[in-house]
Amino acid sequence: MRRSLLAAAGAAALLGAAAGDAEAQQTPLSRPPLAIPPDVNPQGPALRAPQPTPRRAAPPQEDATPPARTTRRLPPPQVAAPPLESAGLARDLDAALSIDAAARAILGQRDAVRSRDALVRSPIPGSAAIGSSFRSDTRGPRLANEWDVELGAPVWLPGQRGALAGTVSAGVEEQERRLALRRLELAGLLRDAYWAVGAAESELRVASDRLATARDIGRDVQRRVELGDIAATEALLTRNEELAATLDQARAEAAVAAARAAYRTLTGGSDAALRSAGGSIGVAGARPEPVASPTAVPADGGAHPAIRAAEAALAAAESRARLVRATPIDNPEVGLFTRGQGGPVTENGTSLGLRVRIPLPSEARNAPRRADAEAERTRAEGELIQARRVVQGEVELARLALGAAARARNLAAQRRQVAEQQLAAARTAFRSGEIGAFDLFRVRQLQIEAAAVEARTEVDAGRARSRLNQALGLVPN
Repeated sequence: MRRSLLAAAGAAALLGAAAGDAEAQQTPLSRPPLAIPPDVNPQGPALRAPQPTPRRAAPPQEDATPPARTTRRLPPPQVAAPPLESAGLARDLDAALSIDAAARAILGQRDAVRSRDALVRSPIPGSAAIGSSFRSDTRGPRLANEWDVELGAPVWLPGQRGALAGTVSAGVEEQERRLALRRLELAGLLRDAYWAVGAAESELRVASDRLATARDIGRDVQRRVELGDIAATEALLTRNEELAATLDQARAEAAVAAARAAYRTLTGGSDAALRSAGGSIGVAGARPEPVASPTAVPADGGAHPAIRAAEAALAAAESRARLVRATPIDNPEVGLFTRGQGGPVTENGTSLGLRVRIPLPSEARNAPRRADAEAERTRAEGELIQARRVVQGEVELARLALGAAARARNLAAQRRQVAEQQLAAARTAFRSGEIGAFDLFRVRQLQIEAAAVEARTEVDAGRARSRLNQALGLVPN
């Protein structure tokens, strides 16, 4: 009876030691799956994160011989979800807009359109003119002289002034909408560059964790070589893995530097978004910035700057068509003149007069103007219809991509957990002599691939959320 109790106690002790050792072998890449960021538009169709399928309980491990020495416990991971929109992205967007050539051209065009308001405020639709003439004749011993001075100005046609004011206001609004659209386009470029930095930094974290784990496994292999449990040639596997991990880390560091340089090129040197993320996108403590009020975001992107710019262009074309209808002729001219005569002429003295010039309408003048105005209105109307169709398609595609990215992230997290369990079991089996270093590194390669895929899916999920914001026409604020 006593022997049975002692055997049971010994088996329980061995199982407890094996379980504790497996827990100690979790690598720094272990982390829970990320939560899906909330949708910025609750009015649209909700995107539900797929529920992970319940995993079966891991089968109990066989009794293994405890390691001769205690393995060093690795530090816990310090990785969090990449932020949806960095808090400094709006400041970087302002910096990029201030140096953008297209934005500067739009601002100049807006000022040019706004300057036409001076004509609307003028009492005459143009400039006044002053004219003078002098005539002299000789008849006999005396001279005959005649001179006149005239002051004339054009006058407004009925409805012309209001139609011109409409074109000015519509033109300014069109340029404002174009500037908002350009701001959104720059936001899209910045978002892509921002998540390119996030992807590079995620790869750097995976490479750093791979190097740390390779060195930890290398210490286990070296101890077994020193004890004579395995051949010294197997230690070359660990050395090869450590060198490969070091090379990947160096490449990842260069990629991070290049991605950050590309981001600063867009902003003219500003990197507030990268600094507000704690120096590394996705590090703990980084918080996403709300981009807009959820109640202000239409489900189909109806407030998209592209649609609003097309609507403003159509309004400007219609206002110019109204101006064409209000000006069937050139502006009439009214002039006031005075004339003086002296010498042997019919009348001597000074007189006053009024002169009026009214052009007559002609189809040769008006037909091309009406055709141009109608062609411009038709083009603007077609662009508006196309913009609505394109925006709706982009929103739908962005929502589908976000749902697919969320599902891929959950699956990658599950795969990562399974790979971590496999690696822990393989390391326990390696220390007990059940498998060799080659089999251990083959399992380790599966864990590296799972970690890299999970890192990519995390960044892809954040990028998909930003692209949905882009499709909805939202800019960081």
